[in-house]
Amino acid sequence: MRVALLSSDVGEPANDNLERLARAFADAGWEVAWLTHETLALTPRGVSACGLDGGTVALDGFDLVWLLGFGRRETFLDRMHLLRLVPQDRFVNTVDALVLLHGKLGLPEFQPETYASTEPAPLLRRIASGGRWVVKPMAGSFGRDVVRVEGNGPHTEGVVQRLTAHGGYCVLQRYVPDAPTREKRVIVAGDRIIGAYAKTGNVAAGAVPRPAELSRKERELALRVVARLNAQGARFAGLDLAWPYVFEANIANPGGLATLEALTGVDPTPRVVEAVTLVG
Repeated sequence: MRVALLSSDVGEPANDNLERLARAFADAGWEVAWLTHETLALTPRGVSACGLDGGTVALDGFDLVWLLGFGRRETFLDRMHLLRLVPQDRFVNTVDALVLLHGKLGLPEFQPETYASTEPAPLLRRIASGGRWVVKPMAGSFGRDVVRVEGNGPHTEGVVQRLTAHGGYCVLQRYVPDAPTREKRVIVAGDRIIGAYAKTGNVAAGAVPRPAELSRKERELALRVVARLNAQGARFAGLDLAWPYVFEANIANPGGLATLEALTGVDPTPRVVEAVTLVG
């Protein structure tokens, strides 16, 4: 069995998922190839990519393809068109799942009251109508530019104006008062919950994770989201959950595996590999 782990060769990796997954697949008896987003190409023989050794391989020759991250923003849609030519049942997370489910608006039925616009005025009017809100970019990561606001003023207007500059989308979400004390990152793979930990804010931005168990209601909610993700082609994700809400699902390359190992002393990656290779 052969697996292609497709990641970016631009910048520093956000986490050690690539190394962890490569090791876990190899330990499970898989042949592992590290390929890069930026070398994807199409020839009459199909879609191919280059590995770390510079050799070119066809993606059709792999039993499983795992997309880690997005690669260069400038070529993202072009590369998704190329990858859409590869049979999608070989992907851990399909192209459609990566494009449509990752981000702040991928799970609207599980989220608090939410708005999104490139125009500051309607967002500022909504904020002025009362209550506390969270302002964030549509597709940001690592907690960047996530700001809590209440009422309009120079600070609020500055945040909204910055996020909508140059036609960018700004997401406005109703603040959940006790979310900071209840929020958990839940790692899911295949049809399983791999593990969870409590956090206040984004771990990559300095939040301190804490060991945590899921309550019955939290587990039921997470499994409902898992069923939704699986149905739309996503078999690995990190959920940010504060019952009864799921704020977002990170499909691209969620952190959490290293954190779970640090908190429990056990690497969860072998269970992830088992889960994604048994489903679908």
